[in-house]
Amino acid sequence: MTDHTQLAETFRRFADQQAASLSPLYATLARAVARTPELLDLAAHTRPGQPAPNMLLAAVHHVLRRGVKHPLAAYFTGHEDLADDHGAGLLTDFCRHHAGRIRQIISTRSVQTNEVNRCTVLLPAFAALQQQLSDGRPIRIVDVGASAGLALLWDRYTYDYDGHRLTLPDSDPDTVLHCAVKGAAPPLTLDVTRFVRPVGIEPSPVDVTDPEATEWLVSLTWPEQTQRMHTLNCALAVAARTPPTILAGTAQDHLADIVAQTPDDQHLVLVFSWSIYQIFGSPGGRERLVDTLAELSRRRPLHEISIGHFSNATPRMIMASHDSGVSRSEVVAHCDIYGTWIDWLAKTPAPAGT
Repeated sequence: MTDHTQLAETFRRFADQQAASLSPLYATLARAVARTPELLDLAAHTRPGQPAPNMLLAAVHHVLRRGVKHPLAAYFTGHEDLADDHGAGLLTDFCRHHAGRIRQIISTRSVQTNEVNRCTVLLPAFAALQQQLSDGRPIRIVDVGASAGLALLWDRYTYDYDGHRLTLPDSDPDTVLHCAVKGAAPPLTLDVTRFVRPVGIEPSPVDVTDPEATEWLVSLTWPEQTQRMHTLNCALAVAARTPPTILAGTAQDHLADIVAQTPDDQHLVLVFSWSIYQIFGSPGGRERLVDTLAELSRRRPLHEISIGHFSNATPRMIMASHDSGVSRSEVVAHCDIYGTWIDWLAKTPAPAGT
């Protein structure tokens, strides 16, 4: 197949498999790109390794959110439904007028969605881990693939689990994260004072004090997901007041130093929230991660919380311990990719090192 044939197929798969149920607008526009050579020419400038449909449509969204006047804007605000036979012409005209700006965005930026609602899935894992680590020692969280670091501020948000409101000492009342509970109730009781000095690792950290950088995060949110966009804006406002600590670089750049420099009297927890494939590739990324953490654990015990599909249709959360080169893990929950529901599977926290 030619490059354009492959690219067109990528946009068709995106429309049918990802956007169809979540964003009818993006499904329509992605199908339009797939059958329009001029739009495929533009999409071909996407930065290597980045998903072209997400990047091109986010770039269009980004330009429109800057106040550009065009008939396409009405469809991005939900005022009208865009018909397939009208989408290609509108999108082509818009991209023709703003080709330079769009090309600059897709050739230099990356998809760095920072889904703050995933904290609803992480919080029960932190609660379970605290119960497991019952010695009272401080717990340090390292978010690998942190983007803007919003997950590092998990203790600043308000939580709602099927109407059960969970407010932490520093909760922001405007940033409310919602999660439906399937099956058993997840653990939610925890002492946030035990969690100290969180840090993120990110190749290109998003500066939460830079409006242009945070605007790109908002533009990556699909237009119909207005509640998700509102929550993201609230979380970004929290982050701007108390910016998280993020180390610029890869996991390979920083993990060994973090393991060596974290005091021995602190438990060290590494969090990978849909980021393993970005670091270790796919398939087989989880196995390569385990090998890496097992080797690092020869210096000190490590704990891991990982969320992803892991070759399964339904995402799952894994909690693992790595100690003296030996790794043990358990699937503790199934969940939604946006953290909108959780099915807690673990009966009780596994004892440390088992």
